[in-house]
Amino acid sequence: MAKDIPWRSVEPVPELNGDVAELLAAIDSLRRVWDENLAVATPDEVEQARKRSLRRHAIETGIIERLYDLDWGVTEALVAEGLTLDVAANEGGLTEDTLAVIRDQYSALDYLAEAARTGHELSVHFIRELHVLITRHQPTYDAQDQFGRVVKVALPHGEWKRQPNSVTREDGVRINFVPPEQVQSEMELLLDRYASAASAHPVVRAAWLHHSFISIHPFADGNGRVARALTLLVLLQAHYAPLVVDRRQRADYIAALDSANEGNLRPLVRFFARLERIALTSALTRPVEAAPVGVGAVDVARAYAERLRVLTQRRDDAQGKQTQALAEALQEKLWDYMGNVRDQFRDAFRAVDPAANATVYQAAPPDERAFWWRAQLVRTANAVDFYSNLRAGSWWTQLRLTVLGQTLRYVVAVQKVGRGETGVLAVTSFAESVENHLEAESSRAISLLSPTPDDSVTLIYTDSADARWTEVCELVDRTLAAAIASFSNGLG
Repeated sequence: MAKDIPWRSVEPVPELNGDVAELLAAIDSLRRVWDENLAVATPDEVEQARKRSLRRHAIETGIIERLYDLDWGVTEALVAEGLTLDVAANEGGLTEDTLAVIRDQYSALDYLAEAARTGHELSVHFIRELHVLITRHQPTYDAQDQFGRVVKVALPHGEWKRQPNSVTREDGVRINFVPPEQVQSEMELLLDRYASAASAHPVVRAAWLHHSFISIHPFADGNGRVARALTLLVLLQAHYAPLVVDRRQRADYIAALDSANEGNLRPLVRFFARLERIALTSALTRPVEAAPVGVGAVDVARAYAERLRVLTQRRDDAQGKQTQALAEALQEKLWDYMGNVRDQFRDAFRAVDPAANATVYQAAPPDERAFWWRAQLVRTANAVDFYSNLRAGSWWTQLRLTVLGQTLRYVVAVQKVGRGETGVLAVTSFAESVENHLEAESSRAISLLSPTPDDSVTLIYTDSADARWTEVCELVDRTLAAAIASFSNGLG
């Protein structure tokens, strides 16, 4: 019989060292580069980036709770262009009720972002007001009656729960939250301990606040959305990029919360750190500032040329050289890695096809072959959510495996991130299957991988290839294994 997890009073923010400290140090290094790039951005660029991030959070937080579902195309359109029915209609549309809920969530996040900007302190009143804004167009929630039937019950906006609540996991374990009569005192304790942990790392503090609030579950419904908003508040107040928990990470998110429920906060801290890395990398993607409306074509050209000049010249030569040296060191390690597995793959498949063969190739700037794979790298970067700067090409290494008339192309590339010289690099990979006679770089191919935001490693120019190699190697191991499996299935 599954055992219940009883509710516990709010505990202090823990001190986390070891691998978590190393991960947070890497995040802080990336944040410093983000700050440098933010310093040269225009106010309009900063504001537009903030709005896009809040729109994405507003959409995804409801999907995580399964309040509604949206196609990815609709989501991307709403994030890029604004929360309107007309924008959504171009990609398939959504209902007015769903849009109203999303807009409420956006308004709450906008209110929260302004509070972070003005240094507003976290309080019981603020949390209640946040709940009112988030749930404004949610009149009811699902509850159970005395016979265990699901019924619709009016949702008290901004008021503490009046009935006990709990959640039962898939393994049958029931997690009990704070009883109604203890909510006020536990919320006050939460805020006291939050204030006393001002020196804790913001990502640790955010993860702790998130889980502690969830453990109280002070409202009848909407607790997850409020918790994710509070996470955003902590990070914005500490001048970190606003992270988003999206539908693709739901399983990892729930698993990290389950670990925290059992007393281990580390997985949730690592999860949020990973999302913060994605947010910081994505934030380096900024559009070229538009020229004023109504000017002539020559004026438009001059405005864009000046903007591009600033972007491409804002870094000194020393940083550019460090960035290039890091990319070259990583590529050298990738060459050694591919060389080690090449013969093993060839020998393994010769048991099936005596003519099976494996080779390794690579190219780097200024070689003209450094511009190969542009379409594949851009598609992968879009899926991972960053801007791949291929103005000078990339440092790529390819493993080509030929078996039974089919060729696997597995390419891992080191590329610059963001417009201009940001000092940030990303390592990504893609894999394709082609017929032997169509193995040219530009040929039609079948993609074998579906990358997610977790399928990259982000580095900055001050990093050491040796220090970050473990992460890069884990990425290559994982994606190459997936590519080999998919390729082999296609041979049958």
